[in-house]
Amino acid sequence: MEENNQKDSQLETREHHVNQLNKEAKNNIVSRIVIGAILVAVVIPCVILGGYFWLALIFFLALIMTHELCKAPQSIEKKFKNIIYVFAYFMMFTLVYYIFLKDLIIEYQKYLASGSTDPFYFDILRGFKGPQISLTLFCLSIAFFFLNVFFDESFTIHDAFYLIMMLFTISLGLQSLIYIRFLPFLNLDPGITPDPLFKYFTSTLLIIFVLMGTCLNDVGAFFIGVLFGKHKLCPKISPKKTVEGFVGGVIFSIVTSFLYGFILSYLGFPLLEGVLDYAHWYNILIISIIMPLVGTLGDLLFSSIKRAYKIKDFGTILKSHGGILDRFDSIIVTVIAVSLILLIMINGVGFINF
Repeated sequence: MEENNQKDSQLETREHHVNQLNKEAKNNIVSRIVIGAILVAVVIPCVILGGYFWLALIFFLALIMTHELCKAPQSIEKKFKNIIYVFAYFMMFTLVYYIFLKDLIIEYQKYLASGSTDPFYFDILRGFKGPQISLTLFCLSIAFFFLNVFFDESFTIHDAFYLIMMLFTISLGLQSLIYIRFLPFLNLDPGITPDPLFKYFTSTLLIIFVLMGTCLNDVGAFFIGVLFGKHKLCPKISPKKTVEGFVGGVIFSIVTSFLYGFILSYLGFPLLEGVLDYAHWYNILIISIIMPLVGTLGDLLFSSIKRAYKIKDFGTILKSHGGILDRFDSIIVTVIAVSLILLIMINGVGFINF
């Protein structure tokens, strides 16, 4: 009898610590798993194939994200003019891809100066030296959106600042995705032609490391929050996030991503030779720690924008799970931070112009 009472007491204690899932919560978990599987099925082949396939994926992400960021501030009563959309698309694609044109011109000038008779060839895999913000395009954006504030009564100063901030933040994030995928090729000696193993496997390990470290934080935070979440993390911005989910997601991401990078490097497949390898295991740990923390900040940043405009999601392309920006918000901010850290690890702080 006493033993049965003890078992009942233990069962009640366990039920007290584990949240009871209703039908809606269970359906939400299944739906998230399905959406996640679909995104993985789309992204991973582009990661492996790289090159123009990766650039094409970034192109479509830029297309959808630009539409979503323009739709967010609007309502039934308030609509942007078509010229806002046209300029936003133009600016997004220019900000993301102008570096290729810039480097292409520089390489062609070097080719002409060398007097070589060989055909000119521009290697896109080594043609992206790092994320950059164009001061010219920044000034052009300010001039365009501020002129709309002056001559369009429905377009406010808040809209101008929002669009400028979002265009440059998202484009910098997409640039960083390109940079991190192509960085292993930049790290090779110029005379070395990458073999198929490096091109389709070793060179993918870094971008998978970053995507995994970010996404596992979201996955861990969601499931641990649903099962064990009791204390709200930031109810004003994101009511469903809990302290338990945040801590669980961060720990899960750090442990998994670090073991991924460390074990692969130990087996002879470094994430980035000379920077993120077995001899520099502490660099792997540093980035593993930073990714979930920055990813959570990115998630909260985009959530605060949605709360400010009183919308649930940026889009509906993923049905009940919102739009592409809702799924890539933490990735955008994380890849920017990781790119900056990698530039510092490779070049030191001297590359920053204070």
